[in-house]
Amino acid sequence: MMNLNYMKTDQDYSTAIIDQRAYPRVESCNLISYAAVNRGGNVTDRSMGTTLDASQNGICLETAQPVSSEYISLMASDLEDNLIEIKGRVAYSKKIGDARFRTGVRLEGTHDENIRFAKKLIRVYHNRRTGYHISTDRSTRF
Repeated sequence: MMNLNYMKTDQDYSTAIIDQRAYPRVESCNLISYAAVNRGGNVTDRSMGTTLDASQNGICLETAQPVSSEYISLMASDLEDNLIEIKGRVAYSKKIGDARFRTGVRLEGTHDENIRFAKKLIRVYHNRRTGYHISTDRSTRF
């Protein structure tokens, strides 16, 4: 006979959080320009947003409008004010508040390109947050 005191209920399963992401997300908050691109490679929209987090294969972007295209080109600047760019595929774009949308983007570069892009975004955010950074030529800027 089964002891019902040890059975899990639906509520037990619904409160369990299972993270199925391949890579951990790292907090970031970077201004980013994007171009929405259709299957034919034509730009259908240009706008700006803010990254909320980044990982080795994707970013979460907050925008003032939904991103309705399947593909996206992301552009930002690194610590030395160089333009960094990568292509991505829109996983979802959902409304989260008045005139705010959250968009998940899967990076479509090579593994090394994806990591390089995410690392540069994260470095900019964390160095800006501390108020200074050390550039690659070892000079300190305040």
